[in-house]
Amino acid sequence: MTYPTIAEKAGARSASGFAVETSYGVPVAATTFLPMTGNTLEVDPGWFSPELMMGVRDLHVFNMQGEEKFEGAVDGPLFPSNAIELLVAAIGTDAVTGTAAPYTHTLSQSNTLASLTVEKNTGGTQSLQFAGCRVGKFSLKVPTGNEAAMTTAAVTGQSAAVLDSPTAVAVTNEIPFTFAEAAATIFSTARYEAYNCEINIDNGLKPTYTYSGNHGPSYVTPVTLHVNGTLDLVWDSYNDATYGDYAKMAAQTLGAFSLSLAHPTGGSGGTISCPQVVYTKQGIDLKISDIVTSAMSWEASLELTGGYTVQAVVTNGVSTAYTG
Repeated sequence: MTYPTIAEKAGARSASGFAVETSYGVPVAATTFLPMTGNTLEVDPGWFSPELMMGVRDLHVFNMQGEEKFEGAVDGPLFPSNAIELLVAAIGTDAVTGTAAPYTHTLSQSNTLASLTVEKNTGGTQSLQFAGCRVGKFSLKVPTGNEAAMTTAAVTGQSAAVLDSPTAVAVTNEIPFTFAEAAATIFSTARYEAYNCEINIDNGLKPTYTYSGNHGPSYVTPVTLHVNGTLDLVWDSYNDATYGDYAKMAAQTLGAFSLSLAHPTGGSGGTISCPQVVYTKQGIDLKISDIVTSAMSWEASLELTGGYTVQAVVTNGVSTAYTG
């Protein structure tokens, strides 16, 4: 019997790197890395074989290549600066202010989103470098328990290439956020009894394939914007003026929502806010061995006066704007 001759590669040596592109689809070396829990970015080459009648029973006769796809998601904790480019690319533009750390980055909603190069370092041996990536869906979850605040960024790219020498991994020395550093403000009231918040930003990405001579998409366009979320609360009342979320849902009351995370020292943190949300569902699950809690779902809409649905503010040690 013969043993394999290849050397195994440890998954823990893998990494996910990111960089904002100056020109769409032109790859650049990773400038920031997310200490991740998973990266499912893969290539679908678009193989197909038309099923034709030609005197044989075989379904597949002609091997062809159609639309090539470069899609997947990267999961990992939310840090003050490590891979914060993903949040910026999910919302729009960045304007930075301040003369010393912490610097303030104001992320404003934009019709055009920045493109990223995403590097999937596999086992510390080789990388797949995905160019022309845009963030389709970005989710932030802040669970209670011994867990960090977690992000998931689903991206769609234009092309991929193999790097025989992965970019050197460089991670900023900082820690992610936890639920004890979170604060939720709903309808202008700080809700200290809230927990398990989730915010979802969906940019409605639409890949478009053209006669470019390439199998990858010529365009990956954010065509719509949908923002929603959920949160749990310790239940108090159906119709209290402050805590009566059921009454607000039934009346379809509109109000602002924000979720903030901040380290107790150093000034690093961030806030995602929506100026106009409405409750769409309430679930109250009564259990004999638990307190009464309320699970609320909400949808955000465009606040016409302010002109946006979602924005964010990030404070960290990065002095330059997150632009290509």
